[in-house]
Amino acid sequence: MGMASIQNVSGTVISAVEIMQFMTHNSLLLYKKKGSRVSNERIIAYEAKEKHNPYHKGVVFVTPSKDDLVEGKGYVVTSYETLQDKRQSLSHWTPNTFRGGTYYNFQKRIIKGHTRDNLKQVNVLGFDLDTKEVDLYALYLGCEELGLPRPNLLLETPRGFQFFFVLDTPFFVHKNKDYKSLRVAERLYDNVRKALSTYVPVDTNCAPFGFYRIPREDNVLDFYDESANTRELLSWSKHFEEKEKRASLRVIYNKDGSEIDQTSSDWYRALIFATDIERGHNSASRNNALMTLALANYASNRPFEEAYDELDQFNSNLNFPLQKSEFERTLKSAYSGKYKGVKRSYVEGLLEIWTDGQAQFQGKEGWYKFKKPREERVRSHYEEWEEDILAYLESHTSPEMPFLEGSLNILAKSLGLAVSTLKEVLKRSSKLIKRTVGRGRGAVTKLASRSMMFRSLLQLRKKRLQQAQLTFAELLPEPNEFARTLKLPALDTELLIYELDILYRASASPPVRKSG
Repeated sequence: MGMASIQNVSGTVISAVEIMQFMTHNSLLLYKKKGSRVSNERIIAYEAKEKHNPYHKGVVFVTPSKDDLVEGKGYVVTSYETLQDKRQSLSHWTPNTFRGGTYYNFQKRIIKGHTRDNLKQVNVLGFDLDTKEVDLYALYLGCEELGLPRPNLLLETPRGFQFFFVLDTPFFVHKNKDYKSLRVAERLYDNVRKALSTYVPVDTNCAPFGFYRIPREDNVLDFYDESANTRELLSWSKHFEEKEKRASLRVIYNKDGSEIDQTSSDWYRALIFATDIERGHNSASRNNALMTLALANYASNRPFEEAYDELDQFNSNLNFPLQKSEFERTLKSAYSGKYKGVKRSYVEGLLEIWTDGQAQFQGKEGWYKFKKPREERVRSHYEEWEEDILAYLESHTSPEMPFLEGSLNILAKSLGLAVSTLKEVLKRSSKLIKRTVGRGRGAVTKLASRSMMFRSLLQLRKKRLQQAQLTFAELLPEPNEFARTLKLPALDTELLIYELDILYRASASPPVRKSG
């Protein structure tokens, strides 16, 4: 049929329709009811076998274009044979299966039935990243750190990306049980979306079980055929809600018992409207200002998403804004729980340098960082140095040239660190990659962030390069303790994404990314 090929992590060549079968749990008919290209004997044998199947088949809805989707135009599809025949002319589909479907207007193809109460089963959790300016490595790293399984499918869309978790056991929806399983599925979806939104900008307007881009040979960036364990995902969801509930009870009060909302204070408003804050000022730079404002949001129990939106606007208004990656790292650090609130001396320094001095910090002692045992304080120093190195690499490397090269002494000097400190940070870090070429005085050290390498490797795939020395599998840290505690399927560092020698094998004709 002249199709390009897609490979899973083991190197097996698969087709787009096989991915769709995997996503929908074979809940459609294999062959068309009318006009099938297969022999009558095969159809008769298949129908005889299906008579003993306790699960009835359903339908999915498809549409040829985004414009058609907006106008409600599409088709009701009952078989994988139809998906195979029509896949190149389709743009969107519903990977979650419906009980049936029809048309409001058959001639105009106005579809009917893709409603919540007509869902037959929830097969996948699908999420939308509505921007190309996203660190995809952060998505996989976020799954690892949260104890979530790795995404089964990553697609590129004209404006961004979509990723999916395929459930090993679908949520079967029953009207006579008041749609209880659907409500559970929606709750799980919301929790996963909320958790991952601290790592990547997940679109909150995307309907949980609606239309998504259809997998095709030219838009699949990653496919992993080990489905997510539904039962363990539900355990993760329960654990996540308990953690969120505990966090919501953390309220800070004044001495008179009234709750403190620092984001409404005069000093906060004065700082957030300052636009000429620059780098290079001790304890009063752009980073300190952002960290201070973010901590005020955190201490005031403001949701991460709200803080992100407001502070993103603050950063954009600066004459010299922080890069997006540095902005997001600072915001995540403020919401990590390491700090109890803003530091008074920082606030007063920022107000003195960057405002007219009218606003004053209110409070006797202000807020402070939790005092840690000495061993933890030493570790925090290494984490801060690691963040500094990552920020430097973000501004001095690119997907085209992901490595910073030089002798170890020169690199340490460029980073403002002692050689011994740099060596120790590299030894401890799971976010940095170091390669040494040569020996002795002539040795050259190559330093890169895993995030930048991830972007570089995706770009290599786009160009269909046949040779590469680094695999995606090297880009993940070991499974974290949280995942082991919950006994969730941790990401396999050997199978994170296709190894490049498989991806770019000439005979495989791997798909390329397209921007349109």
